[in-house]
Amino acid sequence: MVIDNESFTQLAIHIRRASDGLLSAAKEVAEVPPSKNEDELARAVDAMLEMNREFVVLERLLRAIWEANRSEKTLAN
Repeated sequence: MVIDNESFTQLAIHIRRASDGLLSAAKEVAEVPPSKNEDELARAVDAMLEMNREFVVLERLLRAIWEANRSEKTLAN
């Protein structure tokens, strides 16, 4: 087993909550008027885009771990 079910679930929940937090932040930033410090707003959007890319990578890693666990379980049977 690559990772036990409990650890995998806790990791997935943590990533989901962080992703939901990013979405909430993005919604709040979308409501900020652009005339209110455009440089700061642009930096915030850039940071959120980078975080989103990291979440995509984390999601791919979770899928790979899930598949590795499944494959290992199939081989064990």
